[in-house]
Amino acid sequence: MSTTTISSPSASGGTGLSFAGVLRSEWIKFRSLRSTQLLLGFTFVAVVGVGVLASWLRSIIVQQIMDFGTTGPTSRGQVPGAPKMTVDQAVAAANAQDLNIYGTPIAGLQLGILVLGAMAVLLISSEYGTGMIRSTLTAVPKRLPMFFAKAIVLVVVSYVVTLVAAFVTFLISMPIMHSYGINMSLGMDGVLYSIFMGGVYVAGVSLAGLSLGTLIRSSAGGIIVLVALFFLLQIATQLLGLVPGDFWKYVGQYTPSVAGGRMLEIGEKAAFITPFAGGMIFLGWIIVLMVPAIVALKTRDV
Repeated sequence: MSTTTISSPSASGGTGLSFAGVLRSEWIKFRSLRSTQLLLGFTFVAVVGVGVLASWLRSIIVQQIMDFGTTGPTSRGQVPGAPKMTVDQAVAAANAQDLNIYGTPIAGLQLGILVLGAMAVLLISSEYGTGMIRSTLTAVPKRLPMFFAKAIVLVVVSYVVTLVAAFVTFLISMPIMHSYGINMSLGMDGVLYSIFMGGVYVAGVSLAGLSLGTLIRSSAGGIIVLVALFFLLQIATQLLGLVPGDFWKYVGQYTPSVAGGRMLEIGEKAAFITPFAGGMIFLGWIIVLMVPAIVALKTRDV
């Protein structure tokens, strides 16, 4: 009498598990966590709140530029008989000073980067911390489908939340800025571009967070490195600008936060990288983090 052995999908390398199934499983895990729901809600409210506050402050600054010029009020006041700036001239002057009026809908983006980036780290590092990663990789022994499924969930959620928050910020900010004579509309050059690219930026930071969580396997460690890369590194390179030599003056442009921020802008700047170059540099940082994370996931023991 012969014996027939039936192998399970997991024992045979996961051939019975489709990527769609892995993606659905990761989506269920993601949306079922109460902490994730709270973080997304907090991110939305914070991004909109900061953006609305920024619209009011920027409107006041534009009004001051109209009244006193780019130097602001002085003891001498405005030159008698000198014509006041128009609103369009004041907005152009504010944009020239890096106070981008068209970027008002994404003014709260830094909070979104911090919270959603940290959430991306936690999405996988928490599984290592609790040991749940063993069950996950038993179900998906090839490992990489699990990583890419998490990445897709993070990218889509981060992009959609940022996009919706930016449009809500725009709708609330529009009447505020209009009361100061600023015609904020989707037709203003750079508004739509900044809104859509803001979602790309936050999605990229989420991928960076997922990669760091995979590499470091520690929630605290991954978040610390993420904050260092996207916040502290920019400050450090600004200090390097004090070092003699032209090289150190421009090295800060190649940090992920500065390059990513330049990606959100329009127009050329003297002695500064272009928005396209900023996008390519930002993409390069994401690849630099993702490739070793994928290799580590594939080769290291859990």
